[in-house]
Amino acid sequence: MKKDYSFWVIPFYRNNNWTIDFLLINQKSDFWSFWGFPKWHPEWNETPLESAKRELFEEVWIKEIEIIWNQTFEISYICRGKDLETLDKTVTFFVWETKDKNITIQQEELNWYKWADFNSAQWILTHNNYKKLLQDVKNFLN
Repeated sequence: MKKDYSFWVIPFYRNNNWTIDFLLINQKSDFWSFWGFPKWHPEWNETPLESAKRELFEEVWIKEIEIIWNQTFEISYICRGKDLETLDKTVTFFVWETKDKNITIQQEELNWYKWADFNSAQWILTHNNYKKLLQDVKNFLN
């Protein structure tokens, strides 16, 4: 089984009353679409952090971020790649705060986006491992 590594960002925004909204995206796929978080594979000459900044800007036009350095989150799962081979996938998540909710999505890769509070995000996210991950992130941020 082939190993695959990717990096995702969980962008969040603190509202004036200090409640938190998370940015969810609906990712286009060859087989189905799903609700999750901005994601990417690094290019050969990039660190994960450099790649994260570049891809976050390319996918949703977020440039002003505050990086939460001390914490990343990780999930692993088995999935199928584009050529239908089975992948043992490990995803590392960065958690970044943005000061601006105005975004523009990259239409070639994304269908939609939504800023959602924690409870709404739990209903919107497609996969249960994303829901558990978001619970862990919420606990970390509180």
